Amino acid sequence: MSEEIKEPNVTAVQDENMKSIFDCWSEALRRFFDINGRTTRYEFWAFQTVSLFIFLLAALVGFIFNAYQIVFEIFALYFLAPATTISVRRLHDLGQSGWWAAPIAGCGLMLLLNSEFGLINEIMAVFVTLAYMSYLYWLLSAEGDEGENTYGPKVREPEIYNQDSRVFITFMIVFLVGLWLTFFICIF
Repeated sequence: MSEEIKEPNVTAVQDENMKSIFDCWSEALRRFFDINGRTTRYEFWAFQTVSLFIFLLAALVGFIFNAYQIVFEIFALYFLAPATTISVRRLHDLGQSGWWAAPIAGCGLMLLLNSEFGLINEIMAVFVTLAYMSYLYWLLSAEGDEGENTYGPKVREPEIYNQDSRVFITFMIVFLVGLWLTFFICIF
């Protein structure tokens, strides 16, 4: 008599630490002014991607109702703080000072609050903002420090997050290239 050996029915159990992109986005909004600790690459890029889609939707609505400027200003004012603080925490994950996020926040605030620069100064401000944002995004796309660093312990994340992060990063690179192309087309 041969007995058939049956393997137990194993179902995939979702890791309790797994977060959807919307969980990451809402957590970043809840941590509006929190610059302490570390944020993983996945959490940062998920926040950036969802925020970009919300901005594009809001811009479309603003364009349809001829209120693009006010939509942009409301969006920028609301998302400037969480975008800056999540950038600071992401820099902490890389072992870097959060002050690297200050120039981009300053440029964004400057462009938002004062549009009376004159054309040449506005072009230069947009150019500097885009250049620094490109550098900062390149820096923030790196994997975080292994183990504990000055800013706290390493936040472990499932391997699938690395794949998702690469998708988000690729999307943002395409978007940045689009911004650069738009900038140069508008200038020339």
